[in-house]
Amino acid sequence: MNTENVKVSVIIPIYNAADYIRPAIDSVLAQTLSEFEIICVDDGSTDSTLEVLREYQKIDSRVRIVTETNAGPAYARNNGMRRARGEYVAFLDADDFFEPEMLRRLYELASDGDLDIAIANFDVYNNKKGKFENPNAAENADIFDGGRISSKNEYPDRILTSTVGAAWNKLFRRSFVEEKGLSFLADVHIYEDVYFVTTALSLAERVGRASEILVHHRIHSDQSRKKAVKKYYAEVPPVYLKIKDFLTSHGMYAPLSRSYLNLSAGRCYKMFNLLSGDAQSRLWDMLHEEYAELFSWQDAEELDFELKEVYEFTVFVQVFTHAEFKKRTKHGRKPRIVNPKQNIEFVKQRRRFRTLLGGIFKKK
Repeated sequence: MNTENVKVSVIIPIYNAADYIRPAIDSVLAQTLSEFEIICVDDGSTDSTLEVLREYQKIDSRVRIVTETNAGPAYARNNGMRRARGEYVAFLDADDFFEPEMLRRLYELASDGDLDIAIANFDVYNNKKGKFENPNAAENADIFDGGRISSKNEYPDRILTSTVGAAWNKLFRRSFVEEKGLSFLADVHIYEDVYFVTTALSLAERVGRASEILVHHRIHSDQSRKKAVKKYYAEVPPVYLKIKDFLTSHGMYAPLSRSYLNLSAGRCYKMFNLLSGDAQSRLWDMLHEEYAELFSWQDAEELDFELKEVYEFTVFVQVFTHAEFKKRTKHGRKPRIVNPKQNIEFVKQRRRFRTLLGGIFKKK
């Protein structure tokens, strides 16, 4: 294929996916849009993945293989983007699969609408149960209803929570990604795509969504998902802090502050509820001791929050340690905080005082 005719580069990060990579690649080769390339980035697989990829490369010249030592999916996607030749880039996880119309539908949507980002609806394929399930829609997905073109300009308070943080149901204009210097966060094991998608949404001028389900996201079991969350939950607050740093450095934090508030608080609240035991307590205390203040939750009013339960979570996290909160709720009653800002400020002063005392005694 003439490289000038590549409309979409599909980037697949792959690590030990020999059992699932065939359906993924087959779903791309079956696309009704033919002007694409598949960049398969083998991330140091130790199974037969590379042999499978070479089989496909012999069959179809649109399949390209990039090999690297094991460094994680963020490195693999960034590596793939550097080699992409398409007008748009798409991302497919090695165990997910596209509907045949996925690339054509999103490419035409993006091209006709001059979009920086085109979004597809998706469902979840539960591998253990062998059935498709519909996930909950993003909180502000309705900003795209009726084929509406949206962005940070029209919906500054809602844009960052208008779609899921995954990259695999979206098309990104390659020139936009390169011009803005966007990349996946390479030093974390979880939410590396949330950083990429959120920063892209913060700068995109035109974003649209197709109404059809065009992507099937495979989950192997609810337990495997919870296991990953439990293992890497401590990396989540730093991801959202890096998003804030990005917004600030690009002059986007002030106009998108309410959207960022609901993103950071809402996702931390969801993560907290996914955890249990020591992990849940530790996440709470991470927020209490450091990240709630870094996220600027103390500056927000109740009316800034889209959900009351998220607002209450941010207040309780700032005022109490998890042990204190559990002690006050052991009979099933929530603490009543009459003046949240005053209580939060008191806790901040007490924390600073303890830090100061600790430094004095440490010097002695």
